[in-house]
Amino acid sequence: MPYVEGKPFGEGPFNALQAALSMAEGYGFSITNYDNYVGTADLNHQERQLDILAHMDVVPAGEGWTVTKPFEPVVKEGKLYGRGTADDKGPAVAALYAMRAVKELGIPLTKNVRLILGTDEECGSSDIRYYYEKEKEAPMTFSPDAEFPVTNTEKGRLEGHFHASFAASEALPRLVKIEAGIKANVVPGKAKAEVEGIELKTLEETAAQVGKATGISFTFEQRPSVTEITAQGAGAHASTPNEGKNALTGLLCLITQLPLAECPQLSLVKSLVKLFPHGDTCGKAIGIDMADELSGSLTLAFSMLAVGAHSLEGVFDSRCPVCATEDNVLKVVREAMAGEGFTLENDSMLPPTM
Repeated sequence: MPYVEGKPFGEGPFNALQAALSMAEGYGFSITNYDNYVGTADLNHQERQLDILAHMDVVPAGEGWTVTKPFEPVVKEGKLYGRGTADDKGPAVAALYAMRAVKELGIPLTKNVRLILGTDEECGSSDIRYYYEKEKEAPMTFSPDAEFPVTNTEKGRLEGHFHASFAASEALPRLVKIEAGIKANVVPGKAKAEVEGIELKTLEETAAQVGKATGISFTFEQRPSVTEITAQGAGAHASTPNEGKNALTGLLCLITQLPLAECPQLSLVKSLVKLFPHGDTCGKAIGIDMADELSGSLTLAFSMLAVGAHSLEGVFDSRCPVCATEDNVLKVVREAMAGEGFTLENDSMLPPTM
């Protein structure tokens, strides 16, 4: 979302932060707004000992909402449905209520607890960097943004950005373009492509076979010169790609099984299927499948791709266990991609912590 003066991450995170700070102030806490990047609520005026780090922003809502619309919360059978109820507005409210309980019960404390409410966690936490340029960290910090009760180990991350250029081809039948993905950390539930010079019957027959094998459904819209293909799967967070059905990798399966004219563009698309085959959510094909007892298995989601006549660019999101290093992940991925004609733009990865 483009920058809006006074609302650095857009309208939604801004409004959510204002609502949260209003709640905190209503419960009697001292609040501070750091230029709408971060808001804080202090339990008392003692020396800070504990920071509780939560966030108001959410990943895009996507599709597939059945109980409610994503931003119209509904309580049903004891559960609250709505985007961000678990990640991370619900936990933020739980932390606020814990502070409220301590305050209203009059429990004596000699140190302060500060609830820190960010607005850019899903896109890299530039909000928190902004905050810590102005404030020191408390001696202890935790974030109510993971599984109960405590997670003290976090996987590393390789948000891989890559590109390739090639000579354009007008030979028919041909792939015109591919557009898929909304964010690096979201498994795409929908992906689109345009092809030219292929009969609808051929598309439908191939789609039926690919759909049966992948679990992805396909629809077609014929236009004067091209046919638009829409692949429908199921979105998921990139940290748990096995919980979704990746429409992008399903679409690539379809594209590579169509009778398209051979060209450099198609060759590279076939290489993408080789490196990121549908259903491979552990990086096995690209050579980084690994796991350890402490942090579990590596995961990988091919999350964004744009293919045109002359070039392509894509993004994948890999969450890497404690045993992962730049030598056994980043270097391996770079070499595998280079061998297929792609340039990996990353020169580093976020290391795991423990």
